[in-house]
Amino acid sequence: MLVPITKDSYIAAERVHSILPQEYIQFRRVKKIFQGNDVLTEEEKKDDNNEIKGNTSLIDITYGRSVETVIYMDSGQLILSSVDTKKVIEKVNKGRRLG
Repeated sequence: MLVPITKDSYIAAERVHSILPQEYIQFRRVKKIFQGNDVLTEEEKKDDNNEIKGNTSLIDITYGRSVETVIYMDSGQLILSSVDTKKVIEKVNKGRRLG
């Protein structure tokens, strides 16, 4: 079931792996990785075909506000949200019960 996180953004409740407040993760490192300023060495980042390993994508639904919550999806995507973590957890739990 799709759950509204913000006014115009929905996520699939059954695909959510975990929900964490931004202060519980190494958010600065995650942000650097997705901005291309990865702290890993080039050998660790790239495989034999000179391509970056992994298929994680970052989805920003903050609409310019500060990040409050990081939602990890089972597909490897990270979703950044400006909604309070407790509210996101309530919405996802409600969506899982209804779906």
